[in-house]
Amino acid sequence: MPKLKLHWWILIGIGVGILAGWYANQAYPEEVVKHTFLYQSFDGIARIFLNLLKMVVVPLVFFTLVSGLIGMGDASRLGRIGTRTFGLYILTSLIACVSGLLWVNTLRPGANLSLAMPHDPVDTSGVPQTFWDVLVNIVPSNVIDAAARTELVGVIFFAILFGVFILKIGDEQRETMTRFIKAGSEVMMKMVGFVIALAPIGIAGLIARMLAIVGLDALRAMLPYVLTVFLALFTHMLVTLPILVWVMTRRNPYRFLSKMMPALVTGFSSASSSGTLGVTMERAEKGAGISNRIASFVLPIGATVNMDGTALYEIVTVLFIAQVHAGVDPNFSLTIGQQLMVVFLGLTISIGAAGIPHAGLVMMVIILHAVGLPIEYTGLIWTVDRVLDMLRTSVNISGDSCITLIVAHGEGEIADGRP
Repeated sequence: MPKLKLHWWILIGIGVGILAGWYANQAYPEEVVKHTFLYQSFDGIARIFLNLLKMVVVPLVFFTLVSGLIGMGDASRLGRIGTRTFGLYILTSLIACVSGLLWVNTLRPGANLSLAMPHDPVDTSGVPQTFWDVLVNIVPSNVIDAAARTELVGVIFFAILFGVFILKIGDEQRETMTRFIKAGSEVMMKMVGFVIALAPIGIAGLIARMLAIVGLDALRAMLPYVLTVFLALFTHMLVTLPILVWVMTRRNPYRFLSKMMPALVTGFSSASSSGTLGVTMERAEKGAGISNRIASFVLPIGATVNMDGTALYEIVTVLFIAQVHAGVDPNFSLTIGQQLMVVFLGLTISIGAAGIPHAGLVMMVIILHAVGLPIEYTGLIWTVDRVLDMLRTSVNISGDSCITLIVAHGEGEIADGRP
C-alpha cells in the first residue's frame, strides 16, 4: 500500500479539524463549549504544536541565515558575478515585498471581518511604535536576552554580523566555524521537518479550536485573502519579473519561462524549491542554453537566499491577520514604522527560509511576534496554505531562473551567442 505524502496528511488533518470544530460549534452553546473536554483537547493539541513552532524559530533563523551568508561570502570571491547575483536577488525580493504591501493595503482582504480567535495574551510592551523604534530595536543590547524574549529582529542583526565576520577570520578558524554552522543548519532543518511532520495533528487541533468558537464563518472569510495572495504572486511572476528580464536583456521573458516550465510545475507539485533545484538547473542549461558555470553558481544561491514568493506571501499574510485582528481589537493598528518592520523582516526572513514545504508559515511566527499579533491566527492560514505554498514555490523558482538568465546574459554565457 503506497505511503501517503505529507500534504495529503495535512489535507486530512484540515478535514478532521473542520469536521470536529463544526461539530463542537453546533453541539454546544458558545458560553459552554470552552469548558468541554472536547474543546480542551483541541486547545491542548494546538498549544503544543504552537510551542513546537516557537521552539525552533530562534536557532533556525540563526543557523540558516548565517549559513546562507557564509555561502554568499564564498561566492563573492568570484567578484563581479557574485556581487551582481546578490544585488539582483535582493532587488527582486524587495520588489516582491513592496508589491505585497501595496496589494494587501489596496484590497484590504481582512477589513470588516470580526473573527474572535482564542489566543494567549500577547505582550506588546516591546512592540515599536515609530520608525526610530524600529531602527533602535534592530540592534540588541543583549542578544541572549533578545533570543529568550523572541525578539527576532535583534537576533537577525546579530546573525548577519556573525556571518560577515566569520568570513574575516583566519582560514583554519573559518573552516571550523563554517562546519559548525553548516551542521547546525542541517540539524535545524531536520528539526523543522520533525515539527512539520506533526503538522497534520497540530493543524487539526488549531482549526478545530478555532471553528468551535467562530463556526464556518472563518473559512468563508478566507476567500478574499486567497484571491489577494494569488493576484500578488501572479503579478510578480507574470509582470514584474518579465519586465525586469526585458529591460536588462531585451530577451522574450515568456519564451524563457516556457522553457523553464518543467521546473515550475515540479516546484508547484512538490512545494520545495530546494528539492526542485536539479530540475531547475537542467532546464536552465539544456532548455535555455545557460552555461553550467553560471547555472551551477547562481541557482543554488537562489534556492537558499532568493524567496520572492515567500517574502511577498509573508507580507500579505501578516497584514491580512492585522486587519482581521483590528476588527476584534479596535485599539490595534499597524503604524507605518511597523509596516516597514514587516517588510524588513519579510525580506530578511526570506533569505533564511528553508526551501521545504510550509517553511514560510513557520517563519511567519517571527513577524507576528514582532508586531504584537497572536500566532494563533496562523490557524486561519493553515486551511489554505498548501495551494498557496505550491504557488509561491513556483514564484520562487521563476525568480531564481530569471536572475540566472540576467546574469548569464551579462556575462555572455548563453548558447545562442547573443551578448
